[in-house]
Amino acid sequence: MKGKSYIVENRELAFKVYCEEGGNIESTLRRLEKEHGLKLSKPTFYDWMKKFNFKDRLKNIDAERQKNKDSQISFEEKMMSDLMKQKEKYEKYFDGIAGIDNQAQYAYTNIVKTIIELSRKIKPHQKETKDPAEMKRLAEEILESEYGIKR
Repeated sequence: MKGKSYIVENRELAFKVYCEEGGNIESTLRRLEKEHGLKLSKPTFYDWMKKFNFKDRLKNIDAERQKNKDSQISFEEKMMSDLMKQKEKYEKYFDGIAGIDNQAQYAYTNIVKTIIELSRKIKPHQKETKDPAEMKRLAEEILESEYGIKR
């Protein structure tokens, strides 16, 4: 029975390395030998691949990873939407008051900072805007939210 357990462990190790190598058989065999001292012949590895559905299992793992990534993105986008709604509520509130509400400005500033950080996380490949009108609008927004200066 010990021999079978050892074979199952080796087979699962081979599958794990196969996944980490993105399905590349040659690099999987090299890495198994180099890092784990497990020398497998190609016919044995191909037999395991066929018998234990390595390709299908790899596809399922990839699909699950993509699904998790998609759900994370949709969660972040929902969070962004909720933050934007809250930001708009604060802006309406500020338009309706005559004085300065420091606590509300502090909360508003933190919402704006969170929106900026989250937008960078959602779209990290996009460069920040260099449009002068957009930069002016952002500067005015920061001056107003941080220092209470309206222009």
